[in-house]
Parts: sequence; structure tokens; C-alpha cells
Amino acid sequence: MPPPHPVGEAEASVRDRAPVVQRNRQLDRFRQPLTAERKSDVLNRLKSARGHLDHVIAMLEADAYVVEILQQFAAVRGALDATTKVALRHYFDRVFVEAVRAGEVEPAIDELMSALTFLRQLD
Repeated sequence: MPPPHPVGEAEASVRDRAPVVQRNRQLDRFRQPLTAERKSDVLNRLKSARGHLDHVIAMLEADAYVVEILQQFAAVRGALDATTKVALRHYFDRVFVEAVRAGEVEPAIDELMSALTFLRQLD
């Protein structure tokens, strides 16, 4: 079995293949940071996902049964999926709806389609 990639190399490889969401500059005036409540929610969910991931790493290091590891993968993915929904909800509430109300329908739809294509590729 080949040795694992060094972390930097693996991260660069993922970045090189990651799709890019096309940001439409016309919508910049509608962009807002996450509200304090949503930011706190996202941070807590990410910390939970990190905890799950740390557990998976410990399990791997302890040579745990692969099916148990796969169950933990599902927990990590579930935590990240829930986090994505919170951020996507923010986008709809704060950017998409306001852009459509201001008559920027096409740019809003184009950016949304780009984001949804990216999210689909994460599956």
C-alpha cells in the first residue's frame, strides 16, 4: 500500500479539484455576514463535526472495526450537512430574496444555480 500523502499535498489536491462558486459582483450590495445567532449556530455545528472527526481519527488509530468507522463518517457528514443548511438559509434570507426584491432576478438565480451545483458535487 502506498504511503499516505503529506497533509499539505492532499489539501492542495482537493483545492485544485474543488468547483468554484461563481460570485456575481452585482449582488455584493446585498451580502451580509451571518447574524450573530446563525454564526454561533454554524460555529457550534462545526465544532461538533470536528469532535466527530477527532473520534474517527482515534478509532482509525486504534484499528476499530471498519463498519463502526463508516457509521462515524455518516455522523460527520450529517453534522456538516446541517451546517450547510444553516448557511444556505442565511443566503436565501439575506442575499437571494433581497436581490430579487430589488429586481436583480437573473444575477440572483445565476449565483444560486452555481451554489447549488457546487453543493450537489459535494454529495
